[in-house]
Amino acid sequence: MSQASEHSPLNPPFRPGTFLYLQQEDVKRCGGLDMPATMVAVEKAFSLYDRGLVQEYHARPIHWGNRAGRRVALHPSYIGGDVEVVGIKWIPSNPENPATLRLPRSNALIIVTDPQTGYPLGVVEGKIISDMRTGAVAGLGARYLARPGARRVGLIGGGPINRTHLMALHHVLPGLEEVKIYDIVRANAERYVLDMCRRLNVSASLFRVVESAEAAVRDSDVVATATNVNAQQSYLPSGWLSRGALLINTSVNDPTMDVVEKADLVVVDSRHQFASEGTRLVEAIRAGLFNPADAVELGAIINGKHPGRRSPHETILFCPLGMGMNDLINAK
Repeated sequence: MSQASEHSPLNPPFRPGTFLYLQQEDVKRCGGLDMPATMVAVEKAFSLYDRGLVQEYHARPIHWGNRAGRRVALHPSYIGGDVEVVGIKWIPSNPENPATLRLPRSNALIIVTDPQTGYPLGVVEGKIISDMRTGAVAGLGARYLARPGARRVGLIGGGPINRTHLMALHHVLPGLEEVKIYDIVRANAERYVLDMCRRLNVSASLFRVVESAEAAVRDSDVVATATNVNAQQSYLPSGWLSRGALLINTSVNDPTMDVVEKADLVVVDSRHQFASEGTRLVEAIRAGLFNPADAVELGAIINGKHPGRRSPHETILFCPLGMGMNDLINAK
């Protein structure tokens, strides 16, 4: 076997079949819960993607068992520039896990591969990285798209994703004064408050557990969804959103069609998501309610090619479907 190039992360001599395995505790010890660092990496990935230095393959998830949400998604990616890494995230999920088995809804593995040799550098437990990069993307959305002086946040869903959402939002919104949290199980929302007070070292007075999704959304400057609803269960109409609000639509199916139709600006992580089935944007395109050419990619805003928010009165919809590059750059 020829030796790796001087740009390769491998240090020859190298034995094929040997690689590093990082368990979840190893990921934590390596800084996996450092939100500011995660956001720096994710912002770089979006910048490189906008410059054409990232390759993403957007495969459809595999579903099984005729049960909504039972699926496995594959996210292969190559990142060039000064990162130079290739890899894949494998993320199976079952929304019944928390209630029936007391397990998280999803888990993940990330294979980090040397692009010079094609050999794996490591296999990384990906649950923490996946959750953290999801929160980091939401935080970047708020940094670039929230109206100036945003201070009220409304969260729907008291699970792990809205935990990392808030870690990022707390980092980018210095004027944050109120966080409203709604979960269909009130006890989950109450546990969420206790956990986030500890994680962020903030007072419980920052939080308000509310009795409905509508109460979480109304009068909020930034709204983030993290639920398991399907396309037939959409519940969030445009009339709930304040003028100038930012809706971070992480869980895809929460807003009704009129939210897409009436948004002043629609931002996506990648236009490739329009090839996916069953997302609110794809349905709006098929219904003739949204022109995909009007969508703006976040990387273009980060790189200054698009101004993003033009007015504090614009209502903005941010739809990050998920990109493997953000897992991979953090796993590396």
